[in-house]
Amino acid sequence: MKWSYSLHTAMRRCQLQLVFGHRFASHNARDPERREAYVLKQLQHVSAWQGHVVHHVMATDFLSAVTRGDPIDPTVLTTASVALARRQFAFSGAKRYREPGQTKSAAGEEYSALFAHEYGWPADSEVLDQVEMNLARCFANLAAQPEFLDQLRAGSRYAAELPLNIRLDGVTVAATPDLVFIRSNGQPTIVDWKIAQSETSDYSRQLLVYALVVSRCGRWPGVRPDEIELIEANLLKNEIRRHPVSAQSLDDTEDFIYRSVIELKTLMEDVNPAVLDLADFDVAEQPSTCLYCGFRGICVRWLDAAGTLEATAAVQGRLW
Repeated sequence: MKWSYSLHTAMRRCQLQLVFGHRFASHNARDPERREAYVLKQLQHVSAWQGHVVHHVMATDFLSAVTRGDPIDPTVLTTASVALARRQFAFSGAKRYREPGQTKSAAGEEYSALFAHEYGWPADSEVLDQVEMNLARCFANLAAQPEFLDQLRAGSRYAAELPLNIRLDGVTVAATPDLVFIRSNGQPTIVDWKIAQSETSDYSRQLLVYALVVSRCGRWPGVRPDEIELIEANLLKNEIRRHPVSAQSLDDTEDFIYRSVIELKTLMEDVNPAVLDLADFDVAEQPSTCLYCGFRGICVRWLDAAGTLEATAAVQGRLW
C-alpha cells in the first residue's frame, strides 16, 4: 500500500471521493465507468489549475535561471506562464481531455481538464484574465524577495518535483516536494510553493511529512533533523514562512502517518473496484464538498441506482 499526504486529506474530505479517485478510476480499464472516473479525476478548479501552471514554471524556467545564476525577470516568467495557461485553457475548453485515446503523456504540458468546462460553470475570457493577473502578481512578488532568491542561488544539488519514498511499517510513504536543495553546510532546504489567498490554512504538517521523507530516503545522507530547513513560499500573498523541524517533530509526524495508515488500510485494503458497494463508505460531511467534486456525476448516478440518493440528500443537505 502507498500512503501520501494527499491521500490522507482525500480520506478526510470524503471516503467516496477517495475510493473513486484511488481505487476505481483507471485509464485503461475496459469498464467505461472506470475510464470515466479517470477522466473526472483529472478535473481541476481554476485556483488549483493556476497553481499547477506556476509550479510548472518554477520547476523549469525559474530553476534554470537560478542554477545559471541569472537575475530573476518576472516579465519573462509571466510570459512563459501566460502562454502555457492560454494553451491549457484552450485544450480544456475544447474538452480535448475527452478525445478517444487521449492521454496526458501524449498531450504533454498542454493537457488540462477544468471543472468549469466539464460542468458548464463560467469559464470565459474574464476568468482567464484574472488568472493571468494572478500569475503576474506571483512572479512580481517572487522577484521582490532578494534575500530569499540569494539563498536559493547559494544552494546546490537542486531537485524539483522529484518523487521520493520511504518504507514505514510495511507501507510506502510517498512525497514530491516542490524543491529541495543543499545549503553550504550540507543540509537540505525544502521549499513548498503555495498560490493561495486563504488566511487560515496551515501547511506545517504537510511540510513535516516532506522533511521526514527527505531525512530518511537516502538521497541526502547525513541529514540532521534539526538542520532541515522548511520554507513555505506563498507567491500570491508574498509571504515567506519558515517552519521549525526537530527530531521530536519528525517522531510526531511518523506517529501521525502510522495512525493515518491504519485508518486507510481499514477503509481501502480490501476494496474491489469490480464490486464497489457505496454503503461501505461515508459521504462528505460538507455539502460544498459535493458541489465542487469532479466525481459528482458518477456519485449521484450510483447513489440513485442504489436507492439512497434521496435519503442522503435529505439527511446531509446535498447541493447536487
